[in-house]
Amino acid sequence: MYETVKTSFRFYRGRSMRTTFQPGDSIIFEEVPFDRLRKGDVIVYSSDSVPGTDVVHRIVEKHDDYFTVKGDDNPEGTIEKVLFQRVLGRVVAVEREGQKRKSVTGGKRGSLWAGFISREGLPRKVFRCFYSLLNYSGVVRLFWRPEIETIHLSTDAESVVRLVSGGKTVGKWCSERKILVLKKPYDLVVRVRNGELQL
Repeated sequence: MYETVKTSFRFYRGRSMRTTFQPGDSIIFEEVPFDRLRKGDVIVYSSDSVPGTDVVHRIVEKHDDYFTVKGDDNPEGTIEKVLFQRVLGRVVAVEREGQKRKSVTGGKRGSLWAGFISREGLPRKVFRCFYSLLNYSGVVRLFWRPEIETIHLSTDAESVVRLVSGGKTVGKWCSERKILVLKKPYDLVVRVRNGELQL
């Protein structure tokens, strides 16, 4: 006799699981009994703080009648307690923009994956260190010089220079306040020297 499993889906939005899911992804989950949920599984549960809202996080620890959960991209201190009664199901797959459905890793492999991609995980720390060194060295400017247009906007209060590349805004520069905001990787090639913007 076959076991009937009830499956549902939700569209993902938010930032707490951005490395695993992207906004607009269709998240497929199935109802499972408490004893089949494991540390490392990704679950969908009803929010306790925002009624009518569902949350997608990964199980950090399993207890007698509740779980502690955290988003893969959330800082270490943002662990939440979730009673089993609030759990809607375990995420088993994700669909993105009509692409082939992909299974979602849970259990021990899911825990390893979460540790690998977390903000505090070694790979991200190494990448941040490498990126900072690359930025400081200025070596990227030697072989990558993207076309960047400047659009000057002025108000009574201040003037702002919008930096545009490929039709998209990649940064803003306010000379009065000496504030430069850039999207990665454009921060590797745009500099301010002696109060002047260098592209």
